[in-house]
Amino acid sequence: PYEVLEWMRTGRWNKEADYGEGSASNRDWPKAPSWFRDSTGFPNLTQGLLKKGFSQQEAAKIMGGNWLALFEKSVQPLARQ
Repeated sequence: PYEVLEWMRTGRWNKEADYGEGSASNRDWPKAPSWFRDSTGFPNLTQGLLKKGFSQQEAAKIMGGNWLALFEKSVQPLARQ
């Protein structure tokens, strides 16, 4: 909802609104590109990475593998406690 966008733009860390790609007269969410309207567009991101020359392994890391590896390393010490 728009309220979430407004909160992000004027959160505790800001004293004034940061409209990002927008402006005071154009305050709404930016328009989504046609190739990524929702989570069904993730394969398009992967294909774009591959077309730009990333390997399958590199694309997999960019698409979440790096975050997953960090998460697993962070949680393992907690599991031992």
